[in-house]
Amino acid sequence: SGMIRRLNAWVKARLQERCAGRERAFYCEEARTKNLTVPKETELTGAMKKRFVSRGFSPKAKRKGEFHIFLVFALNNWESVLPKALGHFGKVTAFEWHSLGFNDLSKDWVNRRDLMDVAILETFLNVHETQPVDAVVGYISGYTISPDVLGKIAKSGVVIFNFCWDDKLYFRGKMLGGRWTGPAALASAVDLNLTNAPDSCIKYVAEGGLALFWPEAAYPEFHKPHDVPFEFDVSFVGSKYGWRSQFIQKLKKLGINITCFGYGWKNGHLSDEEMVKLYSRSRINLGFGGVGHSRKLLCLKGRDFEVPMSGGLYLTQDNPELSLVYEVGKEILTYKNEKDCAEKIKWLLANPEEAAKIRKAGRERALRDHTWEKRFERIFRLTGIME
Repeated sequence: SGMIRRLNAWVKARLQERCAGRERAFYCEEARTKNLTVPKETELTGAMKKRFVSRGFSPKAKRKGEFHIFLVFALNNWESVLPKALGHFGKVTAFEWHSLGFNDLSKDWVNRRDLMDVAILETFLNVHETQPVDAVVGYISGYTISPDVLGKIAKSGVVIFNFCWDDKLYFRGKMLGGRWTGPAALASAVDLNLTNAPDSCIKYVAEGGLALFWPEAAYPEFHKPHDVPFEFDVSFVGSKYGWRSQFIQKLKKLGINITCFGYGWKNGHLSDEEMVKLYSRSRINLGFGGVGHSRKLLCLKGRDFEVPMSGGLYLTQDNPELSLVYEVGKEILTYKNEKDCAEKIKWLLANPEEAAKIRKAGRERALRDHTWEKRFERIFRLTGIME
């Protein structure tokens, strides 16, 4: 029944919030006890140099286009832009494990992942011998790769980057097969850990690594406006779970005409191409910022960058971290609750010229500051491997 579903979502949200709070408190206490602080971006270059010296190598800066990058990731949806974005910097050798027969959702994954470790290392050593690799970029965790493999790769004189978007809730994860399933397992083996959550940086430092606030981005060659007429007043695309359904129902009761797409909604799943086109077909694109089942625990989302870059007007959940990447109120809009959301939707629909200004400003900001190319340029220069 609906009541049981709401209760289930409420219980899960409280458990996730308690888990995240305990983990955050644990790492803050660890940092306080050990007198650890998160290096500022201006200090990271020096910290990286010390790390490289301890490994016995000094990276040589190359020009854009001359790199050889080893990318380790799984293609689930949006990740298809990663090889394309990195292609601006040179040759990309991709180890996409799903296409190579490794299923991290299989029941026997704990045994299978050891075989993938061997395959990753062998592939890296083979391509490195043919053309030396300059950087390893991973979208990986302790669930998918062993820190020992990264340690062996590091001996070849490469810089290792890894990014994670779920470290507010799943930094450690579960202990499985002798190591944590989250990015905590890899923190000290990675040269620069990249996180979309500023508060998570201290966790990586406490685990012996270096970290940088590095939010999601979008790919302008794919995330672009489509010349189509408006078809929907408000749309939302994303899975139906947690409190989302209840929020949508309240909006409808407040007179909002909203159309939803994604798993669990009657309109079903959209392809990536259809999703980007939807942003142009909608006068307003609704977003949620909650982590997991919680509406209190918030983080930046890929949609925060993909919608504005695609030319969509973006209205999402109020999250203080959005002010780090946008001028809220001018480039995107946020809501505090259902009533506030409904009022802003009605205002935008009644003021199409003002809506057009916000839509335009959001796209300009995304193109200026939030492309994947700019994200990678930043870290390649920061670590000294790019001129």
